[in-house]
Amino acid sequence: METASLLAIISGTCWAINITIVKWALNRSNASALIGATVGVTIAAFVSLALAISSGSAVPDFGIIWKFALVGIIAPGSSQGLFVSSIGAIGPSRTSILIGTSPVFSVLLAVVFLDESWKTTIMAGTLLTVIGGAMISWEKGTRFRNMGILFALSTSLTFAIRDVVARHFNIGTDVSSWWSGTIVLVAAAVTLWIFVFLKFGSSWKAQTRKALPEFIPSGIMIGIALPLLLEALNKGTVNIVAPLALAAQNVVIVILSGWFFGARERTSQVLIAMILIFLGGLVVTVS
Repeated sequence: METASLLAIISGTCWAINITIVKWALNRSNASALIGATVGVTIAAFVSLALAISSGSAVPDFGIIWKFALVGIIAPGSSQGLFVSSIGAIGPSRTSILIGTSPVFSVLLAVVFLDESWKTTIMAGTLLTVIGGAMISWEKGTRFRNMGILFALSTSLTFAIRDVVARHFNIGTDVSSWWSGTIVLVAAAVTLWIFVFLKFGSSWKAQTRKALPEFIPSGIMIGIALPLLLEALNKGTVNIVAPLALAAQNVVIVILSGWFFGARERTSQVLIAMILIFLGGLVVTVS
């Protein structure tokens, strides 16, 4: 297995663990989704910074910093609050699987803007992934909150834009993925704190205390997962990395959430959706 594929799988697994932690943290604390997302991303920025410094890699110059800061503002800066809200509304499995629709956006954007190849096998794998994600929207009898589905799909689109922009900026650069991940997370944290101050004003400290310490493990997972994803995008194309990372994420999240949160997270329709997404990632990987 090539390095990009392996990194994508590891990153997807870390994201799945993060999603499970977020649901657990929301259940245990009274923190709002925005506060939880902000605390998690802030912790992630410190984790990634520590790893970047310990790696011994050179600090990138401003010409690199602004590019990856833009990526961070897009996602997770503008999307993490929606992401956490969706997990709280419809659960970790369904949120993760709906976000599995992002490869179709990634592939289409990469074909249009990055001039990547349009292969039948890649499109077939992406289609399987999308069908699996769509099955969650069609599921009946689970009292979904429609807003949760909308949040997940909106997050999916921002993730796709992030992947394409990150791939574009990574081409021809040798910047360390730990430093690029740190820049992305710092920019995202600043963006999220701006949202927090605008929403909560002077009560932000009291609100933040509600998210501690439950969201700290989430930040640790994000701080590892995002740099690995950026490195995968540096070594491989969007139409390979994005579907494979999401396939790994969805398989792991269904297993973990079914284990921790009960049978509702692993209904037959959820399992079928997971299988379709796994097959989609497999088809894309071997193409």
